[in-house]
Amino acid sequence: MDSLINIGIILTYVMIGAATLTTILFGLKKMLSNTKNAKKTLYTIGGLIIVCIISYIIASGDVLSSYEKYDISSAQAKNVGMGLVMFYILAAAAIASVLFAELSKAFKK
Repeated sequence: MDSLINIGIILTYVMIGAATLTTILFGLKKMLSNTKNAKKTLYTIGGLIIVCIISYIIASGDVLSSYEKYDISSAQAKNVGMGLVMFYILAAAAIASVLFAELSKAFKK
């Protein structure tokens, strides 16, 4: 019975990998067909990398005393903090862009 479960898990991993690879290759094909879209895509990826670096710099590596029993290292705490800070920055940017788009429509009329 365990071998069937292992085969199912391995098959799932292979299918997820194939789907991911297909998606990436399709996106690259579309991106390379139009250079204007390629520039926008590279700017977007660069922006995300910059936000990630800023989030890592801002994040704290302190482990709370209540979490020491889980053997969390300082690096793990910093990575979790980076993820949270990155989420907050991107959420604020999304909200600001929606507000800007709607308010600019309102003031143009």
